[in-house]
Amino acid sequence: ANPYLMAAAIGAAGLDGLRARSVPPPPTDRNMYDASDPVVAAAIKASPPLPSNLAGALEALDASSPLRSGLGDAFVDSYLKLRRAHWAEYMAQLTPWELETYLDA
Repeated sequence: ANPYLMAAAIGAAGLDGLRARSVPPPPTDRNMYDASDPVVAAAIKASPPLPSNLAGALEALDASSPLRSGLGDAFVDSYLKLRRAHWAEYMAQLTPWELETYLDA
């Protein structure tokens, strides 16, 4: 993880919120891991899920106007190219479990 990239992305998101005059929700003291709480359950249901893997996260970055605006299209495109290559390399690997389960050795 790159702490400078994280700080830049948080800054870009914050600036987008300021420009859009977004109003943050009120603070809460609820345990957001307690899905048995009806308020928490409703918040979880209303929230979009986070990407479950790098490919999904890269698609979200690619589609993010605020991050493209804040980080610059050239940077985002270059970063996407690099990380998509990493994802493709990762996906081409076979795990020991896959080798043992699917290949007769």
